[in-house]
Amino acid sequence: MSIGIVGTGISGLHLALGLRQSGIDATLYTAEDPDGIRSGPPSNFVTRFHSTRERERALGLTEWASGAYDNAWMHLSVEAPGGPSFRAELPRPASSVDFRMYLAALLEEYQRRGGDTVLRKVTDRAGLARLAERHDLVVVAAGRGGLRDTFPRDPARSPYEEAPRHLAGGLFHGVRPPDPPGMTMHMLPGAGEIHAPTYHSFAGQVTAVLVEAVPGGPLSAVTDHDDQGDPGRFTKELLHLIAAHAPTLHARIDEREFALTRPVDMLRGAVLPMVRHGWARLADDRYALAIGDAWITNDPLTAQGANLGSRLAFQLADALREHDGAYDETFCRTVSDRLWETARPVVDWTNQFIGPPPPRMDTLLTAAAADQRVADAFVARLDDPAAMWRAVGTERGTEEFIAQAQSVRSAV
Repeated sequence: MSIGIVGTGISGLHLALGLRQSGIDATLYTAEDPDGIRSGPPSNFVTRFHSTRERERALGLTEWASGAYDNAWMHLSVEAPGGPSFRAELPRPASSVDFRMYLAALLEEYQRRGGDTVLRKVTDRAGLARLAERHDLVVVAAGRGGLRDTFPRDPARSPYEEAPRHLAGGLFHGVRPPDPPGMTMHMLPGAGEIHAPTYHSFAGQVTAVLVEAVPGGPLSAVTDHDDQGDPGRFTKELLHLIAAHAPTLHARIDEREFALTRPVDMLRGAVLPMVRHGWARLADDRYALAIGDAWITNDPLTAQGANLGSRLAFQLADALREHDGAYDETFCRTVSDRLWETARPVVDWTNQFIGPPPPRMDTLLTAAAADQRVADAFVARLDDPAAMWRAVGTERGTEEFIAQAQSVRSAV
């Protein structure tokens, strides 16, 4: 068995490390070496929940296991008059580490373990077809344009045709951590969200501020202007927006110290949530299977993208270990259908949160603000998307979730 893996995001690296651990022949194709990954701008601000950290332990990855990188609490505020707010401790701490540091370290670890790595940009279907001549199966885990075109959009699973959020953010000094330290989400009804988790980056402990703006709304003042060449202007505009629309976040900011950690530490873009077809035929008897961003693109709103990518990589590694036969269309279809059962709750949950919130969401958040047991149960499900979707997917499910949480005897 020979597997070619294109892409060094969390899906590609966790898959490569898992196959290496099992003695399966895999070649990892990367467009950048570790130093290139570290030196570029951020493409996301990832929080890895406990289940992802457990998978890292299973891979023997210990560099990010330290409690120094923990985010143990979630704070949520609806920034509107009388809007509910609550905080709750995760059952097991999450970890928020600059993904440039994380992915570069994993790539170096794969190389240290003797993994076969090729520094090559694979940008289109023709490039994948050439890889298919060397491998029994090509796994595409990179979401770059030409590669995504190999896997067409699945309209039945992709309700959006335009990006429902525009993004802008960066890593900042001058923001006091919430009390207790952790992640924060500030919801602005009809306008979008502002995330401000405590974050570990090249400058140590900082704050990642990410604005998710509804296009044309008041938050788009910072997302729709290209300030990449003027970090000072971007910082000033962001501070003004926070003061006007997120007072609970503004209260944590020292305006004299509020500044980007480095000019490169800015993020700007838009995410079009999409599910693509999970496999493609490259030649008569050669196929490519998609995972990670090549298959599913999720908005960062629910902080699930990287965690789902890790989970799917582990499932695919298991399927490859167990399979004894051709890597044909039947194999690809069967595996992709199995992975979709895991991915679907994340996709449905995230898409619901992006759209106009149903009345049950206000009911749920209000109940969480009024009863710590509901808040605790809600935050616990951030690491269990299937349970979260059962809780928020239908009115009946939400009613049952609240009732069950409220039936738990308080430990106080």
